[in-house]
Amino acid sequence: MQQNVASHVLIIDDEESILDGCRQALEKSGYSVTTSADGAAGIKLARDIKPEVAFIDLKMPNCSGMDIIELLSRDLPDIVLIVITGYASIVSAVEAMKKGAYDYLPKPFTPDQIRAVTKRGIEHLQLKREADSLREEKARMEKSFITFVSHEMRSPLVTIQQYIESLKLIAADTLKSDAVEIISRCEKRLQSLQDLIEHWLDLSRIENGTFSEAKLPMDLTEALVRSMDEMCPVCQRREIILESDYKENLPRVLGDQESLIRVFSNIIGNATKYTPPGGKIFVKSDYDDYYVYVSIADTGQGIPQDKLPFIFEPFYRVRGKEERQKGSGLGLTFSKKILEAHDGRIEVSSKVGEGTIFTMKFPRLFEL
Repeated sequence: MQQNVASHVLIIDDEESILDGCRQALEKSGYSVTTSADGAAGIKLARDIKPEVAFIDLKMPNCSGMDIIELLSRDLPDIVLIVITGYASIVSAVEAMKKGAYDYLPKPFTPDQIRAVTKRGIEHLQLKREADSLREEKARMEKSFITFVSHEMRSPLVTIQQYIESLKLIAADTLKSDAVEIISRCEKRLQSLQDLIEHWLDLSRIENGTFSEAKLPMDLTEALVRSMDEMCPVCQRREIILESDYKENLPRVLGDQESLIRVFSNIIGNATKYTPPGGKIFVKSDYDDYYVYVSIADTGQGIPQDKLPFIFEPFYRVRGKEERQKGSGLGLTFSKKILEAHDGRIEVSSKVGEGTIFTMKFPRLFEL
């Protein structure tokens, strides 16, 4: 069996025979083992030596094993906690897992069983550490990407737009209609690229906590009205009916108005892309004892059920025949992140051929 010299195991149990048996079984496999017959002393040992794995008996005198698990999982999240008990039951196992335990080993057990469970715990910890390392590397790459996008992509785009504006001013009267059309298409593509960059930067700022949010008590009705005013010309141009039903005396929420306006505009804008002429987009607000709700429904083509789980993923777009304009694929991702930053949620339901409903809920602000 592979040696595990660097792995330290802590055993907390009030039975000396269990402590001796576990020590002998694990030391033979190369583990470093520390034992404690007292819960409070075991907690202190865990904090001092920070073992990779800790076995904890649920039935300890003067100290509950459940309390030890809850305490260590909170204070030392890198320790793999494994329950050992002679009072095995599904209920106690589930409760221990909820409090942070990784595995469950009922008494009596053989030396091979405790070695196998320890090996699984060490492998689980190694996988967790590798995952943490990958997340840290991802964060570093994203930070580098933000710097690259900010300094190496936005500046050339602005320069190109300035050149196009200058070209239009200099040669506006001499350009043929097909040349004007090409310039117009270039402007639209540039704007789409700029929107993509800004969306991506916003998402990155939200992830690293630098996205500016001034959360203040606010009425969502005002944000909804501003969003609808912004999107009304688009709906008129596309012959889509935009209607609303705002609940009176809507409780206030704690939020950043400008970012929420962008969320509502994003979702209404998405609806216009998939709703045919003559269709309808309906915006509604409501509330109950705990939450304020906003729903945005359309009578568009709908989203297939197998696509619904992915629509909030970055760059994912549902393609369809009614789609009138390509987006960045980041609007819904941005909306979900903003809702989460407001301790809210966004959910979607849809039927193909009938339409889609986005429902957002915000914790209501209780004011004295």
